[in-house]
Amino acid sequence: MEVRQLVGLGARAVALASLVALFPATAALAIDRREAPAAMSHPGHVAGMSHSAHMAAMAQTTWDLNHARHMAAMTALQDQSKLVYLAPSPGPDKEKLPVPVPPNVAVAENGKYGPIGPSDVDLVVKVRLAGLWEQPAGEMAVKKGKNPRVKEIGRMIADQHAVLDQLDVRAAQRLGIQIPDEPNADQQFWLKEMEDAEGDEFDQIFVDRLRVAHGKVYSAIAFVRAGTRNDLVRELAQQSNQFVSTHLTLLESTNLVDWQHIPLPPEPAGGPLPAAGYIKSGVSPTVIWLVLGLALVAGTITTLRVVRPR
Repeated sequence: MEVRQLVGLGARAVALASLVALFPATAALAIDRREAPAAMSHPGHVAGMSHSAHMAAMAQTTWDLNHARHMAAMTALQDQSKLVYLAPSPGPDKEKLPVPVPPNVAVAENGKYGPIGPSDVDLVVKVRLAGLWEQPAGEMAVKKGKNPRVKEIGRMIADQHAVLDQLDVRAAQRLGIQIPDEPNADQQFWLKEMEDAEGDEFDQIFVDRLRVAHGKVYSAIAFVRAGTRNDLVRELAQQSNQFVSTHLTLLESTNLVDWQHIPLPPEPAGGPLPAAGYIKSGVSPTVIWLVLGLALVAGTITTLRVVRPR
């Protein structure tokens, strides 16, 4: 009887120790899932929502407020003054075009600009294609745009693409890259859309198509600018980046960008942050309940062995 009593006491001690060890984590889990305090209140908050839902609502509210402030600032800037673009004057082929280029842009004096890879060629071709359809799209906006702001931006984008196209053609000639002389099928379709549209519909199509296209080429330019080994391509990427950044801002200043159709930025390389279902201790609720269940089973089996008749 003494042995059985000792075994029973040992089993109870193990179960009690497990419960004591898991109590802080279980309490943290309970706190994580408790209702939000009644005093907590912000747009999107609903009484009784979980911690994860509460944090998601706060994040959405913060984004909405920042977006509203951004659009208000852009509208105020638009109302205060008009953007002015000084178009390049005609001149000799060696005339320095009006593009602000950062200092110390290195181009080899001996004509060897460094190795050129597939991404370098792709960038030169993409910049050429952009000019082949965005320049006529801008000219179309000057003629067909209903919103005065769309007309103004159309002229600026058309003039600036004329400059960028010259820079791209020069780089292609010096590097021996063959470039297209007409828009691709998608770009021709977009131009046809604009030709068939009138009034507000034209303004919306013009802004949406150009904003999405500039966003795509923006990332391609960034990758090449960061990693190319070719001096001439690096210089072209730097110049293209400044044009595209300007055009993104111009298009957004119309307040016509449909953000629902703009792709979100990619998630961080390490993946998204862990969900709020994981408590501060870093222990998953599943692990907590699994350990509790195992402790309960072990205690039951030990008890049955002690009390069963022999």
